[in-house]
Amino acid sequence: MALVDYTSDSSSESEEALPPPAKKPKTEIQPDVAVALPPLPASFHDLYASTVRQAPTDDPSLHQGRTRQIPHVAGNWPSHLYVEWHPSAAEHSLLAALLAALQRRLGDAAQLTTFLTSDLGAPQPLHISLSRPFVLPTPDKAAFLTRITAEISSCGVQPPFRLRTSGLEWHRTPASRRSFLVLRVRDHGAARRTGDRLDADNDKNDGNNDGPNPRLTRLLRKCNAAVRAFNQPELYQWAGEEEDRRGEGDDASVGDAFHVSIAWSFVEPDDELRSLTAELAGAPEYAAAVSDAEISVDGIKAKIGNVVTHISLPERGKRVKSRMPGDIFGI
Repeated sequence: MALVDYTSDSSSESEEALPPPAKKPKTEIQPDVAVALPPLPASFHDLYASTVRQAPTDDPSLHQGRTRQIPHVAGNWPSHLYVEWHPSAAEHSLLAALLAALQRRLGDAAQLTTFLTSDLGAPQPLHISLSRPFVLPTPDKAAFLTRITAEISSCGVQPPFRLRTSGLEWHRTPASRRSFLVLRVRDHGAARRTGDRLDADNDKNDGNNDGPNPRLTRLLRKCNAAVRAFNQPELYQWAGEEEDRRGEGDDASVGDAFHVSIAWSFVEPDDELRSLTAELAGAPEYAAAVSDAEISVDGIKAKIGNVVTHISLPERGKRVKSRMPGDIFGI
């Protein structure tokens, strides 16, 4: 005999006898009420600053034909020092539209590869380099991070300070055989030329006043001192050597070199390409991004291998802190 003896339709009869569950009242969301999500911590982006290696050896076919300036060697960590910039949504849209317009005008004559978005189409941060690409052996990683943190702690640049974009142009690098489309930048507080006279923005400038980027130049000196201590090549060393031969300071020539790369191409820029680029960059619809976008700087990034550390600029009376990417909530 079965443990439970019932007819085949007894279950359905009992279920039909049960009252239906009470319906929960619907909560309508008003379409005009936007739910604002809290912004992600700045260091969140440091967690995903590196792409996943797709092959154990360098393969240009995986990177739009690019080749490494410094070949990969096990135990050596590719490193870089830079200021990071996250363009606003409006600035990003303007720059993307500018690149699209330039690509349409170029047609098949040149292929542009953007730095604005990832391969998946997500917006990417841009940067201002404060070092050349260099490598650190494993035993030097911690010591270098300690050294660069100490250098920045004595830089004397108060945070935050502001930069502005100041024009678009092409820059060719023979070492990589690539041409970069770059936004030049200048210190918000530095003098700028307007017609035949110099104007100065109403912003405190705690660097020298004889160059377009005194505070970036001061940070560059500190970064160069750190990489030099580890026998690595300095950035913009040529400018200092040229000015030393003339018996002048290096602020002016170095200050003109700072830039933000927004795209690259294998094509070598000629007069026609430069003229076309200048024409589009001067269009009123792109002016806000090309000539007047603002970049706020409160520290630098030190990327060693796939780990990015934010090093804050020193505030008066406070010690400089280096924030590892795991500390995304400041704890």
